[in-house]
Order: sequence, then structure tokens, then C-alpha cells
Amino acid sequence: MKNYRTGILGAARIALLCTLVTSGVAAIAGATTKAVSTKSIEIVENADVAKQRMATALDPYFGALAEHDRLLGSIALYQDGKEIYHRALVPSDDNVGISRDQLKYKVGSITKTFTATLVLQLVEEGKLSLETKLATFYPNVANADKVTIGHMLNHHSGIHNYTDEPDFMTYYQTHQEKAVLVEKIESFAADFEPGEKAAYSNSNYLLLGYILEHLTDKSYAELLAERIYKPLGMTNTLLGKSINPDNAEVYSYQIQDKKWQQVPEWDMSVAYSAGAIVSTTRDLDIFIRGLFEGKLLNKSSLDTMLELENGFGQGIFGTKYKHGEKELQGYWHNGGIEAFVSHLAYYPEVDISVVVLTNGLNYDIRKVYEALLDAYFGNEIPVPEFSKVVDLAPELLEPLQGHYKSETHPLDITITLVDKQLYAQATGQGGFPLSALDENNFEFVQAGIEIRFDRDSDMFEIKQGGRADVFIKVTNVEKEKSINVPEKTLKQYVGTYQADNFPLDIEIMIKNGQLYAQATGQSAFPLTPISHNKFKFTLADIVIEFDVEKRHLTITQRGQPTIMGKK
Repeated sequence: MKNYRTGILGAARIALLCTLVTSGVAAIAGATTKAVSTKSIEIVENADVAKQRMATALDPYFGALAEHDRLLGSIALYQDGKEIYHRALVPSDDNVGISRDQLKYKVGSITKTFTATLVLQLVEEGKLSLETKLATFYPNVANADKVTIGHMLNHHSGIHNYTDEPDFMTYYQTHQEKAVLVEKIESFAADFEPGEKAAYSNSNYLLLGYILEHLTDKSYAELLAERIYKPLGMTNTLLGKSINPDNAEVYSYQIQDKKWQQVPEWDMSVAYSAGAIVSTTRDLDIFIRGLFEGKLLNKSSLDTMLELENGFGQGIFGTKYKHGEKELQGYWHNGGIEAFVSHLAYYPEVDISVVVLTNGLNYDIRKVYEALLDAYFGNEIPVPEFSKVVDLAPELLEPLQGHYKSETHPLDITITLVDKQLYAQATGQGGFPLSALDENNFEFVQAGIEIRFDRDSDMFEIKQGGRADVFIKVTNVEKEKSINVPEKTLKQYVGTYQADNFPLDIEIMIKNGQLYAQATGQSAFPLTPISHNKFKFTLADIVIEFDVEKRHLTITQRGQPTIMGKK
């Protein structure tokens, strides 16, 4: 997305760096992942026991989120169709007098799972096939004679995403006719050849919705009602228009001036079959369970939907949850539109659905749905503590601006200062604001992103989801080499080092004339020379000193030295 505050999301609107942080942890011991108990936990048969346990574990957790203005929305977990946990956090003056379990939220790209279901129903009926070419309906779209319905369903079409274009921000709040949006998509060159790779594109599902209407001579809203809502008994789901509070539809909000402020609405003609559905936690549970129980598709079609290629199913994605000594296979989709952020997941083996519908989010949504699962399976749920955001003077922020590159990831990140607000933007992705915790530490809590700057070395470490990467400012690479160590000297340090009292080996290597270190199974990180034989990595508080004659190095991290011998 071009703007983190607006967009229909597939893989994740708020996780703007979801493709960025795929490398290993840069610091040897500087990044940790959440431990998961290996004790086998049986599925609870008594719903009342599970309800009590989840309430005890989660009420303080969500109370802290509400107290610190981190989340507005409805959160629920269902097992075997029974509500095990439900919590609604709403502004005090919002939807007064309405039952909170009936609040309706825009669900963004979860709409795509509905659209894919309708498409596969028509395939079952012989009105369409996965091999049908897009040229049958829209021959003027790039590569239409090679793009298939199957390519569109799993985002392998190469059709450019219309919501990524800068002009999208000029029309997303006004009604758009079908012909106008089709013409826009037809004007784009292909991003890649069909089937070559996967890339999320809202254009696929907008066009699929139009194709459904063409084949059935019915509106997308009518198809949803006739083929999904009515058969499953979903009474609180609709194709969105203008928000109607009298129908228990909520507005979305974002924090401005330390208060929740209402966000302007999209016109739903722009999102349509790619992201315009409005629903409740209960109805989404009914939908996802009905889908997996074979009430909407036959087994063959469902298997096709769940078949993953490059991580993409047909209108759905795969996920896993560590349960005891095994992993539970789950399927999910999420979404975002305006300031709504949503997540829907189902774990068939244990018949559990997790539904998170937020209309105000200043927190990592992944932590929310993971907390629901952890609480169900009896894991401890720590009450989150929040660092206080501070205001920094522009003269403290200005030196952090620049273009940064990483040896551990192909995307670059640009840091800019706009109206006293620091922003980060990865190559080809939307910019997002960084909130200062102090002069060097920043966060974007909506995506669980932490950034820590090393001002002296012009670099930063970015963490997300337990992973980390180091980025170095391009314009100041030479500054890092202010002490010029000849490459002949650096070559003497190259090799693999180990120690009996240290669990990992460390490989020393040279990349582009600079020394790097890499611990077993982790990402390489740059070493800045302090002297000809002593180097530092400030972001992980690491100093490495080499002794060529003794064929060893001494690595000191957080004051603890370890001598490691060269293999």
C-alpha cells in the first residue's frame, strides 16, 4: 500500500514489512523468540472451564490494551461453534445501547475468501474453470490471453495492483463505476509473466467479482446473500455502503493528538469484491466453519482452495500454531480498510476459529490472535507493558534521515522526516510513522516493528516477529570505515571460530571490503573497526578482538567475554 492508513489488505496492511523481515536474527544473543511449552495439552471438552480460564488469562491483557489506547474492536475465539471468549472494546460514546456482540466491522480483504468461494462454486457448476483465460472477459488487460482464473485466485497473475497507484488516493472516497476501474486496470503493464511468481494484487479480486456478475447476471451483493449468507444463516453480514450506526456498524479510528479520532470512509465501490464486506465475529465463525464443513464447496473444491503455491492459496493462506510437540495447521485471511484491521483463522484439527475485528489499532494484531490461542491452550498471557512515547526535537531526528541498505535483505529502507514525524519506507512498500521511545529507539506498534539507531555508525537494527536485520546508511558507508584496515589484514581474520562454552560457531567473512560476522543459523552483521584488530557491532553491544598469532578471537557481548578458537 502507498499509505499505511488506507488500503485493502491481503497478506497484511499493518505488517508493511512482512516481506522485509524474513532474514535471521542479526545479533548473536540480541533477539529472542517466544518460547512455547512442549507439554502436550488436550483439547478442553468442557466449554465452561475453557471460558473461565480464557477470561482469567485475557481480561487483564485486553484491559491493558484498552487503558493505553492500543485497540478498539471485537475479539473472539470459538470452538465447535461455541463462543469460548468474546471481548468488545469500544469508545465510551460509540454505539450506545447496541449489544456489543452484534457490532459490525468492515473486514477488508477477508472479503476475498468469500469471492473465491463464489468463483469455485461456479467452477463446480461448470460455468467457469480454473483454466479459463481472463481474455474471455477482459481481453485488454495485460497478458489476458495467458492469465487464468486460477492465476487470479492465488495472486500469480502479474496483474498490477490498482490500489498501489498514486492516483488511487485521489478517488478512493468517491463512487467509481465498474467501467472506470476496469479501464484503470487495463492501462497497467504486467508486473510479471503469469505463473512466474506470486504478488498480492487487489486487481485480481475486483475483476473476479465483475466476472461473477457477468456469468450469473446478478450483483455481487445478491450472490453473497443467495449463495453464502442464507445457506449458512448469517444474519449480520452485508456488502458495505456508507457506515450506518443504527445498524450496529462501527466507524474506524486512529490516534491523533493522543485521542481516538474518526477516520474518513472509503466509497465501497472502490473496494467491492476485493474488500467491501461488513460482518461480526459470530458471522465470520459461521462462515469459516461452514466452508470447512462442506456446506459451501465440495471436498475437491475446498482442497483446491487450500493448496498453497508460494504461500498463496485460492483466497486463503496457510499458517501453523505450535501446540505441544506438534504444529496445528491453520488457514487464514486478514484485511484492512480505512483504520479497520481484521484477522480470521480456522484450525480444522481442533475445530477452533479465531476472529479479531478492530476499528482502532495501535498494536501488533498478531500478538492479539496469538494471545487468544495461547490462552485457550493454557499458556501464560503476560500483561503488556508500554513504553511512553516521547516528542523529539527535529534537530535530533534530522540526522537519522537517509537511504539504508542491508546485506541480509534485498529491500532498502528510506528514513524521512515530514512535519516533525519520522517515517520509514521499504522499497516498493508504503511509508509508516515511527514513534520515538527515546533518542535512538523507535516503534511502529501496529506491525510490531522496533527500530534502534546507532548514530555513530549510521546504521539501525529493525526487529519484527522475533527477527532482526541491520541496515547501513548508503551515503555514509565510508564513515563506517574511518579506520582503514587493509583487506590483506582483514583476510587474516576470515574463518570459522568455536568454543566449548559457546553454543554457536561464528563465521568471519568479507563482503564488499568490509568484515562481517555470522553466528550459526543467524544473519550476518557488519563489524565496524575500532582498531586494526578490534571491531564492534554497537546495536548488539558486541566487540570482537582478533589475535592472529594465537588463532582466536575474543567476543564480548554485554560485558561478557568469550574466547573462541579458529577451526
